[in-house]
Amino acid sequence: MCIFTLKTTNTFNKWGMTNAMAAAEILCDLICGKDNPYASVFSPSRSILRPQLLLNAFETSVGLITPTVPRCPHLGCALKYNPAEHTWDCPCHGSRFTEDGELIDNPATDDRKPIK
Repeated sequence: MCIFTLKTTNTFNKWGMTNAMAAAEILCDLICGKDNPYASVFSPSRSILRPQLLLNAFETSVGLITPTVPRCPHLGCALKYNPAEHTWDCPCHGSRFTEDGELIDNPATDDRKPIK
């Protein structure tokens, strides 16, 4: 009896090409019956409950309900000010803006709108 199993992978975010290649290597080894040293790192059943995850979830929730926080034009995440580099950084996808709101780094495609 032949059993068909489907192997898929998704949600690579900003590290798309790198994570996609790692996933391809792991899936190839899995299909060929080989051990892969990185399989546990990318396993969907790994434990992700870490204190930092809870803190990130809390900060994201507060950012969503705080109307005066500058927002990233990409998907509307609350920006965090980076005092070391004098930039506004998006914790969701990595966009960066100058203090005046000019775009420095993608994935946002427009400058940040000033707070009114």
